[in-house]
Amino acid sequence: MPVDGASHDQKVTWAVGVLADSDWEALGVWDDLDCRGVDKISLLCASDADAQTVCPGIKVLPPFQRILGQGDVPAASSLGGLRAEARRTVREASGVRAARLALERLLAGSGPGRATVLAPNWPEVLDGLRPFYALRPHRRALVRAGDEYLEQLGHGLRRAVARHGPFADVAAAVSFVIQTLSRDELRLKFSMLSGLARPRRRVVGADAAGLASLGH
Repeated sequence: MPVDGASHDQKVTWAVGVLADSDWEALGVWDDLDCRGVDKISLLCASDADAQTVCPGIKVLPPFQRILGQGDVPAASSLGGLRAEARRTVREASGVRAARLALERLLAGSGPGRATVLAPNWPEVLDGLRPFYALRPHRRALVRAGDEYLEQLGHGLRRAVARHGPFADVAAAVSFVIQTLSRDELRLKFSMLSGLARPRRRVVGADAAGLASLGH
């Protein structure tokens, strides 16, 4: 996210939670999550650095976002669609082998741009998701749901950041993120996502790339 004109990019990391009452919530900025009413976290999907700083001792799973190629890509573009399909394939697969085969089929049919669909080291990243595939089915469903909400909110946030342009300072950027997430959360709760079966236990997912990739 450009801050202070175009002089530098500032990363602001934010989180989405699947709640104990089977609802979900955009939790906003990540760095003070433990001070804003989150009483228990069962699983965490985030980068190791974020997890160790904010929630020491919680079981950590790597974020699905890492499987994707770098750079901001419009969700409505053909490449954006391929990336969304890749992310969906990974979180819905039954294991590393099944995900690898499905991704290889996706790459084979994706044309000249396939090199940018996934991260260059995607086989290594995929192997790192073994702890996710080792979860019991209801817990995998929990994590999948959190990532779906995170992905949907991310699309709206990227568009809003692009329309806004550079921010005066970090405080202005953080305020904008909070307002945008609150608005989009209300919109999504009345969208098709509200018809999904809600997991019964809490998980928190963090956009580990934060707004560096929004303006993952």
